[in-house]
Amino acid sequence: MQLSCDSVINDLRRRLSRLTNENYVAALLFGSWARCEADERSDVDILILHKGLREINRLVRGRAVYLAVTALLRGYPEFTVIDMDFEEFVNPSVVNPLLLNIYWDAVVLLDRSGVLQGFLAHVRRRIVESGLRRVKDGKAYYWVLPKPMAKVRIL
Repeated sequence: MQLSCDSVINDLRRRLSRLTNENYVAALLFGSWARCEADERSDVDILILHKGLREINRLVRGRAVYLAVTALLRGYPEFTVIDMDFEEFVNPSVVNPLLLNIYWDAVVLLDRSGVLQGFLAHVRRRIVESGLRRVKDGKAYYWVLPKPMAKVRIL
């Protein structure tokens, strides 16, 4: 069965709106489904942003987040769930390539903070203004700096 990108996004929004833990502030879709480039072999990539959970052991926290999302995504054969502290997402000490891709591609599925759409629009403008350029290589992407070895600041 071929699913459209929009139908998957709407279904994920509906399902993830039922996340009951008040510490789970937001859910973002990234990767091929967010870019509407998914095929039948594509997994669903979800980032859960949380507040107040930094002190919990990372493995314990990650498993709890994964189990909470798994319970809501029954029927999806393959998915990846990662978690991150909300404050670290909006004010990171380092922006690595994965986080840069998430900023660029993310579709907001759940936002209890009310600020993510505006934040992502701002970051995307800053990425363009910085001169960073994303290049597609087959099914993968990589980022090109405006000048070799240049330090780029987007936040």
